[in-house]
Amino acid sequence: MSRALKFLLFIYCAMFLLTGAGMVVIVNVDESSAPWITALVRNHGIVFAWHLVCWMLLGMFTSYYWDLFNLGKGLDAMQVPRILLPLMVSPFVFLPTYNLWLSSSSQSYLLFEVIAIQSGFFWQALFTKLAPLDRGTSIPWSVNNGSSRAGKNAEGSA
Repeated sequence: MSRALKFLLFIYCAMFLLTGAGMVVIVNVDESSAPWITALVRNHGIVFAWHLVCWMLLGMFTSYYWDLFNLGKGLDAMQVPRILLPLMVSPFVFLPTYNLWLSSSSQSYLLFEVIAIQSGFFWQALFTKLAPLDRGTSIPWSVNNGSSRAGKNAEGSA
């Protein structure tokens, strides 16, 4: 494993453990807690958002490892640029999960952690359908397609 990959994994594990411990503290707080804990409780949304990001990234890394092992390769075949690609698209994957959590009245944190890891695991499904349009592609809702529809109707009636 490369040095950069080890550093990325260290940063990720530290953030995951720190936000997870913060969530445990927040959930188990009582009235006689220290002032820094009450400040943490007031800002629990920020801590939980970062914790959801960690779960989503875990799903992305798991998807990468799943594909790697299905190709018959080991951990020594991991490449840092291939891991950075999911990090670049992670805001697009994370925002629907975060908005779902913000609009929900559910008190279950576990539900949103599962949604986050699932979103991360299937991040490629969001982007596999994206491809440049060919010039000959007909888009039914485009402005310049009205003439071709009229032309097809005229050909079909003739």
